[in-house]
Amino acid sequence: MIGTTITDWSAVDGAYYAGAGSEAFWLFLSMLLCIGALIAGSRHEKAAYRKAK
Repeated sequence: MIGTTITDWSAVDGAYYAGAGSEAFWLFLSMLLCIGALIAGSRHEKAAYRKAK
């Protein structure tokens, strides 16, 4: 890493993870993104199927 004496991620892992925020927040955010992608994909597929008929 530039400008530091840290040579591997094991020294940074604790501070990096603690600074990331609540684990539950990131879990629910990723769940919402996945559900949103599924809904958007489903809508797109239904529209494409209707156009193909």
